[in-house]
Amino acid sequence: MFEPLEEPLAFFITFRCYGTWLHGDERGSVDRNNNVYGTPTIPGNTKWLKVSVANLKHPPVNLDARMRASVEIAMTDTCKKRSGIGMR
Repeated sequence: MFEPLEEPLAFFITFRCYGTWLHGDERGSVDRNNNVYGTPTIPGNTKWLKVSVANLKHPPVNLDARMRASVEIAMTDTCKKRSGIGMR
């Protein structure tokens, strides 16, 4: 069960790369008006997904091992510079 605390124990930072989880996806999605924690996501919709795919400006971006390592280094460096605390 989620319980809000005064101070977070940790931060879990996650993100998706361009084109890898679009509106209409069967996993559901969120938008500006439907994004409150614990509320239902927008359900999958094959027609909306086809439109989302057609609107992509370039192919989806999938990070390879080298790219993921680069992101980890950048995030760790940013954490150290901003708060003096590293990741992990």
